[in-house]
Amino acid sequence: MQHPPRIHVAWTPADVAALADADLSRSLCVAIDVLRATSTMTVALAHGAAAIIPAAELDEARAVHASRPGALLCGERHGLPPEGFDLGNSPREFTRERVAGRTIVHTTTNGTRAVRACARAHETLLGCFLNIAAVADRIRARAHEVETLVLACAGTFEDFSMEDALFAGALVERLDGWHPVRSLWAGRTGDLETVLGRTRNGRRLKELALEEDIAFCAQTDSAPTLGIVDPKGWILAYR
Repeated sequence: MQHPPRIHVAWTPADVAALADADLSRSLCVAIDVLRATSTMTVALAHGAAAIIPAAELDEARAVHASRPGALLCGERHGLPPEGFDLGNSPREFTRERVAGRTIVHTTTNGTRAVRACARAHETLLGCFLNIAAVADRIRARAHEVETLVLACAGTFEDFSMEDALFAGALVERLDGWHPVRSLWAGRTGDLETVLGRTRNGRRLKELALEEDIAFCAQTDSAPTLGIVDPKGWILAYR
C-alpha cells in the first residue's frame, strides 16, 4: 500500500468509547468483534439483509424495532438472545432464508457499541476473519483519503479481547504495515479455530454450547462482503 496511513489500535472498550469524542474526519475505522458481532453482521449482509441498524442498548433496540414493522430484532446479552428477540448473535442463525431483504436491528454487549463509537469517521467498516481480504482491499483503495487507520477492538465486557487484537494484527500484516499488534498475530500457535477457542470469549462460547460459532468465525474469507456504515449510522453491504 502506497503512503499508508498511521495505524491506531483501540484495545479496550474504554479506548473505543473515547473515539466518539475524537476527530475522526480524516480516519478510516474498522470495527472489530470477531466473536461474534461483526462476524454475524457480515454474514447477515452476505445473505442479503437490506440493512443493519446497530443499537447500543436493549431499550433503544426495542424502540427502533417497534418503529419499523417487518424488521428483525437480533443480538445478545451475556452471549444469549434477550427475551422476545427474533435471533441471537450466532452467525449460523443468519441464513439467507431468514434475513434476505430484511432490516435488522442489532444490539450486542460490545460490538454494536464499537460501530456506534466510530460514527464520525470518514468511513467505518465491519472487520472479521470472514471478510479480511475485502477489508484490506477497501483500506488500500481509500488510503489516500485518510491520515489514520483506526482498528477499534470491541473487547470483552470492559476488558481487552485477544481475538479482536489477533484480527487487527492479521489485518496489519495483510496491509504490509507496521504496528506492535502485528506481533500478536505472528506469534500465534495453532490453527485459527484453536487459537480463537483459547480466548476468553472462545471459552465462554464453549460453556454456552456455542463452540460451532468459533469454527464458523474462523473461516477466513468465507463471507467476502463488506459492511460499511452510511451517514445515518446504518450498516449496508458495499456493492
